[in-house]
Amino acid sequence: MLRRMSDGLPFHVDDVEPESWDVGELAATRRRLGAAAGARRLGIAIIEIAPGRRSTPPHSHADEDEAFLVLAGGGLSWQSSGSKDVRTYEVAVDDLLWHPSNGDAHTLIAGDEGLTVLVAAEGSRTNITWLPRAKQFWLGPRWSPGDARHPFASDAALGPLEVPDPTPERPPTIRNLADLPLHEGREGILAYATRDVRDLGAERLVLAQDEMPPDTHNTDLHFHSAREEAWFVRSGSGIARLGAQGHPLSAGSFWFQRENTGVGHRVEVGADGMRLVTIGDLIPGDVCVYPEKRTFKPARGIEIPY
Repeated sequence: MLRRMSDGLPFHVDDVEPESWDVGELAATRRRLGAAAGARRLGIAIIEIAPGRRSTPPHSHADEDEAFLVLAGGGLSWQSSGSKDVRTYEVAVDDLLWHPSNGDAHTLIAGDEGLTVLVAAEGSRTNITWLPRAKQFWLGPRWSPGDARHPFASDAALGPLEVPDPTPERPPTIRNLADLPLHEGREGILAYATRDVRDLGAERLVLAQDEMPPDTHNTDLHFHSAREEAWFVRSGSGIARLGAQGHPLSAGSFWFQRENTGVGHRVEVGADGMRLVTIGDLIPGDVCVYPEKRTFKPARGIEIPY
């Protein structure tokens, strides 16, 4: 059973109990960070795929965008729009992958050194996932046809997955962070230098990495009326500020905040700077509230006092 962490406080990813599977070509370990933090919608996890193995059966979510950031190792992104259209693309550290809902079936295959990814999903309204190879639907904790074997066992029974040689030119949904536009700015102690999955085309999900300068804040204290937010520290240190309280952050820290908490939060970067990954869902009608400034933003570029 997954152990819940303290509500609203950061924790280290290694404190999340891992779950592992080893079935046929599938062999991976997953730490469900979002679930451990009590997320209602966001699905956030770190997945370590064993060398030469796959993470999952090929699958496509009916109504959930996914994004992957490669943290370590390398391998292949396997994608298919049908039995006659199967492609692979090489992926390595700092590659960002976006899989829009109801798109190509996909999975990840680790290279000789294994493959570790941070995965973020916006949260499904239907919990429907299509597995074209097994000809099954995953329906939340169950699957259809109901009398079929577990989808992992069904995939294993089909034998090795067809894995063509990598296609040299990658699609616009796979880019290295270094090749994405850099959105940067600074005003006093507030600073940002961001590369984001939204530059791949995502409209319902944020997965962005900031190269934060030393002794800065990523934002004013704020909370969202509808959005869930989370942060993963790849390197550096600082403070997770929640109202008047501060909690230490270091490499491997994870922090999650629910919507409409009424308490402002921000990340305060230490003297060594920080590589900070921000994850969030993009909910229509969300309002960002700044309790210290007593203002709110009902839309981009509009800030109103209250």
